[in-house]
Amino acid sequence: MRPSRQRRGPALQLYVGFAAAITVGVIYNSARIALSERARELATLRVLGFHDREAAAVLLGEFAILSLLALPIGFAFGWGLAKFMTTEFATDLFRMPMVISLHTYVAATLVGLGAAGMSGYVVARRITRFDLVAVLKTRD
Repeated sequence: MRPSRQRRGPALQLYVGFAAAITVGVIYNSARIALSERARELATLRVLGFHDREAAAVLLGEFAILSLLALPIGFAFGWGLAKFMTTEFATDLFRMPMVISLHTYVAATLVGLGAAGMSGYVVARRITRFDLVAVLKTRD
């Protein structure tokens, strides 16, 4: 007989949805900021003869490295926050166990990498649509 899986309530789904939305927002915002800070440099590369993909690879390579380095750091901070919350909210009458499974880390990794991939795609499309003259005319 198959063991029954513990049913997850709608509150957990809501929390996971909020966490995913925040993750997507933070990663997309950081990608847009990096693009706005480097727009002049990327436009200069395009004027010098770099192809769209080569200019985008400069920015997206750095973005990919930062995203991959952020995952283990985020896991450590998340585990520490969960441990802190479970110990601080424990009382004599009520204790909440800290349960973090491999599924939690896999889901967080997939959401983070998916958000980074989508943000990278949007940023790469913006790089290919640069108005080179307008970008180079802007003052710092």
